[in-house]
Amino acid sequence: MLGRKKEEPELAFDMDAFDSSEQDEINRVKTFLEAAEIIKAVARQSKFMPGGQLITPRTIFATNRRLIIRDPNTLGLRADLNSIPYSQINNIKLEKGAFTSEIRIKSGQFENDDQGYIPAIPKKKAAKILGIINEYIREAQNYHNAPRIVEKNDDDPLTILKKRLAKGEITKAEYEDLKSALE
Repeated sequence: MLGRKKEEPELAFDMDAFDSSEQDEINRVKTFLEAAEIIKAVARQSKFMPGGQLITPRTIFATNRRLIIRDPNTLGLRADLNSIPYSQINNIKLEKGAFTSEIRIKSGQFENDDQGYIPAIPKKKAAKILGIINEYIREAQNYHNAPRIVEKNDDDPLTILKKRLAKGEITKAEYEDLKSALE
């Protein structure tokens, strides 16, 4: 076991669609991804803009299944990862500033409001993430609110007899006898 290198997980998406800083962020969370999970967008909190974090900026990942927030601490040596399925997001708000945007996420998974508050996100990336989240929230709501298909059970005895006659399982005479017995 010692000396063995841990096998890298195979990603279900093309890393070339992301720039080098986004690829670095993806490499930090790729072992946390589920099978066939696809990262759609990555946004890192600014280090220098108002509200940003100079040493430990947060990163938000919008996937096809959930939202992942990477929150580094201990001078970046450790990081907390919050996973929020789209179906568990109660509310999301995008506040646009002069240079950056803020994303506010309300979910029952957060112990306090600060966990779902990410300031200093580049405007275009914040808007893209908001669009992805809204798309998947709608899909989750449609899935849960979709009308259930209930099959009509019209297999009363007479219908069963008609089906058996049509299949040739019984003769016309047997059908007539059984039909009269049912009536």
